[in-house]
Amino acid sequence: MFTLAACASVGRSNAGPLVTDRPDFTESSETVPRALVQLESGATYTHEGDARAGSFGEALFRIGLSTQSELRVALNSYTIERRAGATAHGLEDIAVGAKVKLMGGGETGSPKPAVAIIVGSSFPTGASAFRSSNLEPEVKLTGAWSLTQRVAFSSNVNYAWTSDGVRRFGEPSASASLGVGVSDRVGSYVEYFGFYPRIDGAERSHFANGGVTFSVNDDLQLDARLGSQLKRRGDGRSVFLGVGLSRRW
Repeated sequence: MFTLAACASVGRSNAGPLVTDRPDFTESSETVPRALVQLESGATYTHEGDARAGSFGEALFRIGLSTQSELRVALNSYTIERRAGATAHGLEDIAVGAKVKLMGGGETGSPKPAVAIIVGSSFPTGASAFRSSNLEPEVKLTGAWSLTQRVAFSSNVNYAWTSDGVRRFGEPSASASLGVGVSDRVGSYVEYFGFYPRIDGAERSHFANGGVTFSVNDDLQLDARLGSQLKRRGDGRSVFLGVGLSRRW
């Protein structure tokens, strides 16, 4: 990764403004320009029922392989979680994948979306408290529409093969995000996303969140977000907030 970063001058003049896959849940339909490296990172605090958790890192390296594809390596986070008086901490599982852009979008206001597909899998490498017992592959189909010069809509349809520690099952998920450019440097968004596990006894979960981004320059972005679960049964409300930094070389 660092060798690629050192050689990232190729295509620099045509790189354009930074496009990230954070801070919202919805992944973008854009890939990192060829031979460039992009690091997206952050921290999140979560309050879910009687549990409190802080995750630090959220490191996603995106490496441009061609004009239409990228390699993705997620080192994820160091997490500290406190639940029922007990504390667990350690690294989460890493994940490796790729994004391929299938179709470029139309002109502003066109119904033609930009479309990409993301494939990847996590690997059971994390601390015992946060490690999955198996590989957990996932595929995501992304779409994005430029509605006006400052308003865009994007959506993902995803499918993951996950587990609850005992049983493996499929888990579809989906999202819809509306982005509004406040100024040339400041962006904002509101978003819905949900998970729909295909296993008996598991509940669907629905979330809403919003956030802002600030472009320091074409290669550096700061972000912040706040969200909550829309419907919660059992032991209380689920809320989360986070901040992040993204850098391209």
